[in-house]
Amino acid sequence: MPSPQPGLGSQPPQHALARPTTVTYAVYALVATVLLGLIESILVFANANVYLDQALRDPGFNFPGGFASEVVGRTYRSSAIVGVVFVALWSMFLWFAWKGHNWARIVIWVFGGLSLVSFFSAVNSPVGIIVMVNVLSLLLTLAAVVLLALKPSNDWYRYQGHARKYNLPGRA
Repeated sequence: MPSPQPGLGSQPPQHALARPTTVTYAVYALVATVLLGLIESILVFANANVYLDQALRDPGFNFPGGFASEVVGRTYRSSAIVGVVFVALWSMFLWFAWKGHNWARIVIWVFGGLSLVSFFSAVNSPVGIIVMVNVLSLLLTLAAVVLLALKPSNDWYRYQGHARKYNLPGRA
């Protein structure tokens, strides 16, 4: 039976690992993505009339009176609240990823995949700058997901898990 490798199995590594640049750059890229999301939210609200007009022109909204405007307006405000909650959650996961929690890295991978789906709906935006912000945000997210999957990141997250479990030095 082969002996366990350092950092794997039951033996913790014997030396502290510094946070690799792959993790640092990934978190910086994701912080930039959060900031771009906030900028996008401001731009969407600044162009609310454009979005509301587009929603009311869509074929399925032929309700009598101002009912369609009310429904679209409420949906618009509700999505803003969901967006703020999403930014707060994303920021929390970034903090835990920065501190070396592997579960947060996995959640970021999942959110990165979900951001790809939301990107395709944002491409249809009637405001060109929002499309550009979304493209930049997607590229930063993809870069971060790849950086968090590289070997130095894996090794560091593995060490951080062992450091918490065995109370080793060098915990983030």
